Amino acid sequence: MLKNFTVLYVEDDVDTQEYMEFYLSSEVKEFYQAFNGEEGISLYREKRPDVIITDLNMPKLSGMEMIKQIKAEDKEQIIIITSAFGDRENLMEALNNGANGFISKPIDIDAFNSKLVEVTSELKAKIAKAKDSQKEKRVLYSLAHFDSLTQIHNRFSFIQHITTMVEEQTPFTLFFIDLDNFKPINDTYGHDAGDAMLKWVVKNISKIIRKDDILARLGGDEFALVLRDIDDIETLKLLAQKVIDATALPLSYEQESLAVSCSIGVSCYPHDGTEVESLLKKADEAMYRSKRAGKSNFTMARTSY
Repeated sequence: MLKNFTVLYVEDDVDTQEYMEFYLSSEVKEFYQAFNGEEGISLYREKRPDVIITDLNMPKLSGMEMIKQIKAEDKEQIIIITSAFGDRENLMEALNNGANGFISKPIDIDAFNSKLVEVTSELKAKIAKAKDSQKEKRVLYSLAHFDSLTQIHNRFSFIQHITTMVEEQTPFTLFFIDLDNFKPINDTYGHDAGDAMLKWVVKNISKIIRKDDILARLGGDEFALVLRDIDDIETLKLLAQKVIDATALPLSYEQESLAVSCSIGVSCYPHDGTEVESLLKKADEAMYRSKRAGKSNFTMARTSY
């Protein structure tokens, strides 16, 4: 499907450009490269690519200014941002200036290809049907905040939520959930089976959490769960075990019974840190301790609270 698209990639980092050229030049109809916003606008006017993918922070002319100028000439031009999730303010400004979606850094090539196909095809169809600006805004918001496969929050939305809770000093608990033995399903039965398993896991976890809890897909087979107003250690252990049990429910797929398990790392705000980065790091480290301990279990960031 990518063969149908011409892509302009705007990025000042030479190593990143070489990496993306190596993986994408043979996958798309035409692949153009620009190393700053000025070159990006020039190539846009010359080539009129189907999709522009751009970094935000670049010399000579920033990605933000490039977006503004291109959108002023053609508001229907599809522009996707590449940015780190910590750059939340600039991401939101870019979306408000007309950017159509984003891909996180560092770039995972499989997620990149998937997002490129998803955003270009879905966005073109949805915007064509949207007859007023409010409908278009709802479409863009959905694409920016929700995972297209599972329909739960994506990483960007997840970071937004926990950042806001930290800013407002709202206590919460974070579960980092990583599926065990997921890759063999993709390798043996194909990506359709893998997608079915991801949706199955989300469906089963959603049944055991509260409506206000935030379940997000971080990418691939990694998920996060944000629980408000729960800091009792025994309750958290019980909930973690429920997530493990829900994840392990087998999926019937084309006369096969497929199953995965999960490893969970748990951190709590403010007990384990008062900054988003430290909370994420501690939950991630705890999750890997669960992996090393034999998988299908959970580990708290600290032993006592």
